[in-house]
Amino acid sequence: MRVPTEPLWGTFEFKIYYVLYLVAVPNMIYTMCRASSPSREEYSGYKGDLSPGWMFGRMVDLSDGQWDTFRSHLPAFAGAMLAYVGLNRLFRAVVVRRSCDAFLRSPASVRGALPTLWFPLVFATVFVVVLFGTSTVFIFALTGGNYLLAKRCGGKRWAPLAIWVYNMAMLFSNEHYKGYKFARIAGSLAWLDEWHGILRRWDITFNITMLRMVSFGMDYHWRAKQDAEASPQQIDAMVGTPGSEKDRIEHSCYAQDYCFANYWAYLLYPPLYMTGPIITFNSFVSQMRFPSPSISARSTVAYGVRLVASILLMELILHTVYCVAISKWGQWDTFSAYEISLVGYMRLSFIWLKLLIIWRFARFWAMADGLETVENMRRCMSNNYSLQQFWRDWHCSYNKWLVRYVYIPLGGRKTSTWNTFVVFTFVALWHDLTMKLLQWAWIIALLFLPEGLATWYFNRPRWSRKPYFRYICSLGGALNIIAMMIANLVGFGDEGVDKMLSKIFSRSGFAFLAVTYVLLNVHLQVMFEWREHEYRRETAPSPAPSASASPNPGSAADAGSGMSPPAEPQSLRQRPAADQQHAASR
Repeated sequence: MRVPTEPLWGTFEFKIYYVLYLVAVPNMIYTMCRASSPSREEYSGYKGDLSPGWMFGRMVDLSDGQWDTFRSHLPAFAGAMLAYVGLNRLFRAVVVRRSCDAFLRSPASVRGALPTLWFPLVFATVFVVVLFGTSTVFIFALTGGNYLLAKRCGGKRWAPLAIWVYNMAMLFSNEHYKGYKFARIAGSLAWLDEWHGILRRWDITFNITMLRMVSFGMDYHWRAKQDAEASPQQIDAMVGTPGSEKDRIEHSCYAQDYCFANYWAYLLYPPLYMTGPIITFNSFVSQMRFPSPSISARSTVAYGVRLVASILLMELILHTVYCVAISKWGQWDTFSAYEISLVGYMRLSFIWLKLLIIWRFARFWAMADGLETVENMRRCMSNNYSLQQFWRDWHCSYNKWLVRYVYIPLGGRKTSTWNTFVVFTFVALWHDLTMKLLQWAWIIALLFLPEGLATWYFNRPRWSRKPYFRYICSLGGALNIIAMMIANLVGFGDEGVDKMLSKIFSRSGFAFLAVTYVLLNVHLQVMFEWREHEYRRETAPSPAPSASASPNPGSAADAGSGMSPPAEPQSLRQRPAADQQHAASR
């Protein structure tokens, strides 16, 4: 176990960093607010995209359609959450407690359709019908086809290929036909297209459902393979009471649990249906049988407070910095390179905070219902310097899904050179069938190569033990941050991003880039020390006397240009994919 370094917070070097922060951060805030000032001549160009606000007498930037939809429907979502959680708890207290005494005394004694899923099953069906009306028929047909295919071919050698071909074909077909129309099937059925429910495009949210369909199919396939290699009694004995979230994911459920009732309730589970976080079928059924001990009223309320704070922060930003409207407007001629870069940075920060709030609301709803899911955004976007670490912490549940169902089945680390391209190509196609996103995916995959090479070369004792090693790391990490910002602006930015980047990287923007690179190195030194601070807390001896040794924190390398002196805290660190091969092997 590596011995933690001495804290640097009080050193002269870090006091200089504090002064730089006190100068740079207020200046950045002032510049961003000034760029969005109504007194600027550019304001008239994008003013039409702004909406009346409620803070400081200013307009609010609601030009992002996804955020505008979520924000305007938030009261309805909150009402649905309260109704669902209240009715589900009442159902469990009255119906399940009175009629399912055997399940309450011994959850493992009931197999198949779980009593705790009776109400979610009915509510979810009604919920989807209200949302999508008669289009629910298409949802039922596609999910039913996946269920029959999985049950038919589960355990066979070609099952993974069949499951993936079916789901990918469905993904392309949904996109091509824009969710299908009854009129295309038969003219006499055209009237059914008028009963479309609250949301017209069910196929947009169906991409999340597709991930659950693959999870069910693959989890059942692995269970069927286990039954062929060992007796079902031996496999069932491993279900038991799970000791950790890892056990819930990796240990198969009882064979009877892979039934249509549990499958349908899993696919349409209301708190997670629209956005995730993504949870595997095994983990979902396990928690419905054995609730997670990590969920408590106190932790749920505290999480709700964090959600409200995040929403208020978003409101403050959108009332003071019109980064989305300016970015969509795309006229950069009168903005300086400094202002353009800050608008681009705030555009990416907006995307991060928007997704954090949406996923945090869904997770809060699930926690209130007693289901534990992964926190999708584990670190702030501005607190990442490694490409690999960034994608582990951005949409974390999706990352875990990709590792379990794509990366490891394709060979894991043994085939990582081409495997990474396959994974990111799927990520791009899953998000949207556009060339822009494919370009983004391939740029990201290419960026993994220099980071991997830097890790391989510099992460050796001859370098890592040098006192200047953390400065080498920050030099590479700063380049990583710039590259990640460019890649994400290409993939998720608005029209005119090419003009934005050309002005930043022009001759007139050279001085700005040089200063930015220096400040990023300063920021990275603080990030490194913060990681080390977390490592010190994790490896500190427990105040209670114990004969057991401290937990092994693992390798200290995780890093910037692929390298970094501090270790990632164990609570946030994900095991390398090669190690997961053994844990996830069937």
